[in-house]
Amino acid sequence: MDSKGSGPKGSAWRRAFLSLVAGILGVLAGEAALHAWASGAPQLAFLHGAGGLLCVGLWAALAGWLLLRLRRGEALRQATQREHDQLARHLPVGMAHIALGGRLLWMNACLRQWLGLPRDGAVPEGFDFHALVQPVEPQAVAGLTERLRSGTVDNDVAQYRLRRAPGAQGDDGDDDDEAGIPLLGTTCLIPATDDAPEHLLCVLQDLTDTRATRRALERSEARLQQALDGGGIGVWDWDLRRRRLDFAGGVERLLRYEGDDFAHDFHLLSRVLRVDRPRLLVAARHALASDGPFSESLRLRCFDGRYRWFRAHGRRQLDAQGRPRRLLGTLADEDEQRRDEERHRLAIAVVDNTVEGVVVTDAQSRILWVNSAFTRLLGYTEDELLGQTPRIFKSGRHDRAFYAEMWGRLGRSGHWQGEIWNRRKNGEVFPEHMSLSAVRDAAGQTTHYVCVFTDITEEKAQYQRLEFLAHNDPLTTLVNRSHFAERLEEAVQAARPSGEQMAVLLLNLERFKDVNDSYGHAVGDQVLQHIARKVQLAMGADALVGRMGGDELGVLARHLARPEDAGTIAQTMIAAAAEPWRSPEGFEVVAGASVGISLFPTHGTTAQALLQGAHAAVHGAKAHGRGAWCFFDEGLRAAARERLALEARLRLAMAEGHLQMHYQPQVDIASGRIVGAEALVRWTDPVEGPIAPTRFIPVAESTGLIGPLGDWVTAEVCRQGRIWLDAGLLSATLALNLSPRQFHLSDLVAGLAGALHASGFPAHQLELEITEGALAERPEEARQVLLRLRELGVRLAVDDFGTGYSSLAHLKRFPIDVLKIDRSFIRDLPQNTDDMAICTAIIAMGHSLGLSVLAEGVETEEQRAFLHARGCDSFQGYLCSRPLPAEEFTELLRRQASVR
Repeated sequence: MDSKGSGPKGSAWRRAFLSLVAGILGVLAGEAALHAWASGAPQLAFLHGAGGLLCVGLWAALAGWLLLRLRRGEALRQATQREHDQLARHLPVGMAHIALGGRLLWMNACLRQWLGLPRDGAVPEGFDFHALVQPVEPQAVAGLTERLRSGTVDNDVAQYRLRRAPGAQGDDGDDDDEAGIPLLGTTCLIPATDDAPEHLLCVLQDLTDTRATRRALERSEARLQQALDGGGIGVWDWDLRRRRLDFAGGVERLLRYEGDDFAHDFHLLSRVLRVDRPRLLVAARHALASDGPFSESLRLRCFDGRYRWFRAHGRRQLDAQGRPRRLLGTLADEDEQRRDEERHRLAIAVVDNTVEGVVVTDAQSRILWVNSAFTRLLGYTEDELLGQTPRIFKSGRHDRAFYAEMWGRLGRSGHWQGEIWNRRKNGEVFPEHMSLSAVRDAAGQTTHYVCVFTDITEEKAQYQRLEFLAHNDPLTTLVNRSHFAERLEEAVQAARPSGEQMAVLLLNLERFKDVNDSYGHAVGDQVLQHIARKVQLAMGADALVGRMGGDELGVLARHLARPEDAGTIAQTMIAAAAEPWRSPEGFEVVAGASVGISLFPTHGTTAQALLQGAHAAVHGAKAHGRGAWCFFDEGLRAAARERLALEARLRLAMAEGHLQMHYQPQVDIASGRIVGAEALVRWTDPVEGPIAPTRFIPVAESTGLIGPLGDWVTAEVCRQGRIWLDAGLLSATLALNLSPRQFHLSDLVAGLAGALHASGFPAHQLELEITEGALAERPEEARQVLLRLRELGVRLAVDDFGTGYSSLAHLKRFPIDVLKIDRSFIRDLPQNTDDMAICTAIIAMGHSLGLSVLAEGVETEEQRAFLHARGCDSFQGYLCSRPLPAEEFTELLRRQASVR
């Protein structure tokens, strides 16, 4: 450092001068002391000589010591100077002495290198330090010299940017160096000395590497933050000493926080789902007590109010004494992963529990995985299948062309589906519907095959059953009505060119419903199956036999030699149907039958016409009695049409109110007073006029209209009876007839109770008339119905007594109040002795059973007198009055009331 080399040397000379002055003063002081101490000249001379010698010696010693110190100081100064020179030359920092005006006085080698100057040499003239080393923020260094000189600051630290000197070595004018070298400068004031004026010392540190390192660190931190953000990861730090939990790296984003003070707003335990808290605390304590990792899944309530799954990983850190200092780790969002895992788990569960078999193979068709349904359907265990190929399931039913086509389509489209036969482990071959798909990677290469199949054994069986049911009756296995009609039409088409004669025979079972009602439908079905088998056997295997309805069987007889042969076939059918069915319990059921016959081409040339003719002929056969058969004629067709037309008109009459009730008086035979009335339904058609009950009642019974008609009659009679009671005109009973079909088919008791309740008519003033035949059909069932009616409170009468087949034993068991002698026994009284005897017997029998006896159809006084003489209780007939409308019967009741 040339400018300051004389500093230490000057100090040594000053010390020597001061020593000399001190020596002279000491000599003078010693001389004065000698004169004061010496007593004479000799003594003074001696002391003076000795003192001189002593001073010379001391001075010589002092001079020698000073010279030695001077040499040592110079050597030390030179060594220090060399050390300072080496430091200034080799330190990686720039150093400069700067005049207060800014002129550069001295700089070290490092600064010279930065400026592009030679390492040695004088400072070029005119070098302005502030022009070459410029502050990044000029306002920060403004007035720096004044602050240093005033002592406001000891030094100043600021950032600078160094620019190369123009024309310096290495300055090629490249714009890349325009920004210069970033420097950190420390400036202090060097006071003036004897050899040097006051100046500034500036030490400059190159920040290029520091900034590069910082930028690299920032880039690294940014990449780390991006990785954390991209992976949904945040950082947490639990300081055990401060008992503080700090977060970084995106935890706020993970928890959907949008506030300003996350540390203040976040409280861990309050946001952990309650059921997860004990497990979280146990895991944290374990991680602190051991060197094992902390890893737990937990649910946190985010700031949007929703709980989400997170995964916390961490490990403890120890202090210098080996004690746990903190628990540090990461927090990862695994909510989506959890949902994916749940969806995957559910998907696996669905696939594993589906009824379809699923198998996954690799590209070489080696089985990798099968679901439970696959093992159940094929009979193998999973261990038996893994590593095998599906060739072990081949049934042998498909040829090479089938498999070639399947694999060809799979290769072209990646998918194949269809029906295939495979073999179970037990050797059973079964059909399946299979869907086979190829799984390809991103490059389009097949990596796996997925096969899904369904066992369609039952489906095929169901299809066959449906196919059978489409053409056959499920109960009897005979062809059904529609297929019979199709086969019949085919036969008609075949018979037309050749003139073949054939017949359609329709067998209708008599009173088959009674079998169902008496023994139940299970027995009825067995009886029907029995009859179907017998008829099929009688007709032969080649004959077409079908079930046309509930209790009807149809037969197509082809290639008849003559029409009369159809009659023979009908007799065979009737005989087959009459063979008794025997139950396991030992009782027999015999069903009668009637057969209608329609001939081709005599009675019809189409399938529909032949069937219609056979139906019409059945009604004709029924008219002839049980076990009859009948050929179709046009009169039967006309009668059938009339029945259909009459049914439609009867429905309309019921809807539009064309029906009305007439009442025929029932008279006490002794007093002649009206004791009751029989209610009779009448129909007056707007076009045809009055229609007899003998015409429309059978139609109502055969079509099912008898139920609604009977309900209307019951309600109307009860309503009218209530009107007469309220008027004080009626003290007798009102009787109404029950059809046998109504008695057995409808819920008679419930309907009657409803009519009585709705009208308020007393039950004991209502009398129901049941025919003897209705009681004889099913006597036990009839008895139960009568007992329920008696519990209701109504009176019961047996109508047309003497014309049926019921025994007196049965009659005795029935809760009957009245016997009505049929008009056929009254008509010839008192001339016909047989009728007289029958009437006398009926009256006597009724009285013996405690019953009242009423005679129907009394038209003459002689008849009344005979009956009165025999003890008959009452009568009805034209002798008293014909049936009257309600208005006229009201007048009749008023006249009787007026003569009391």
